[in-house]
Amino acid sequence: MTASKQISQECLKRHWFWLAAVAVVAANALIIAVDDWQAPQIREFGVLFDFAVLIPALYLICYRSLRKKAVVRAIAFACLGVWVAGHVIPETHQSLISQIGWIRYVGLAVLIIMEIRLGIEIWRLAFRNRAGDAGRAIQQKAESEGVPPWVAKLMAAEAKFWDMTWQIFRRLLGR
Repeated sequence: MTASKQISQECLKRHWFWLAAVAVVAANALIIAVDDWQAPQIREFGVLFDFAVLIPALYLICYRSLRKKAVVRAIAFACLGVWVAGHVIPETHQSLISQIGWIRYVGLAVLIIMEIRLGIEIWRLAFRNRAGDAGRAIQQKAESEGVPPWVAKLMAAEAKFWDMTWQIFRRLLGR
């Protein structure tokens, strides 16, 4: 076995979710194309279940080692699934989605609250510590919350910028 083939097999073992998600979406597309909405209530339930429940559940199973990050991303996938199902299912066949579409907004509200909480914690770190310490603390906090490393570095750089700006402003005022 070649090295590249072994690497691709290892990658597939760790990230099998993406292949499974594509298979679920393809199966839904095939069933809808072949059946052409002959039983709209069943198709609507199937599409909604697959996009809003099955795909997020597969993500949680595949990436369970990420713990909190996986849960947050699964909530985001569920919200996205409800939205996609609303666009895939013709409006004439939408009865279930119109009744439970509000769940998507609850999920989005939860995600927004989590982002606001993270933003507040980062601002506290930025102005509690000195610029160098704040940068490291913010980067560690952001990475522990699942923020990509490059975004964490940008957040740390922003904290340094605002700290320097605040220091200059205080010197100008004579405090």
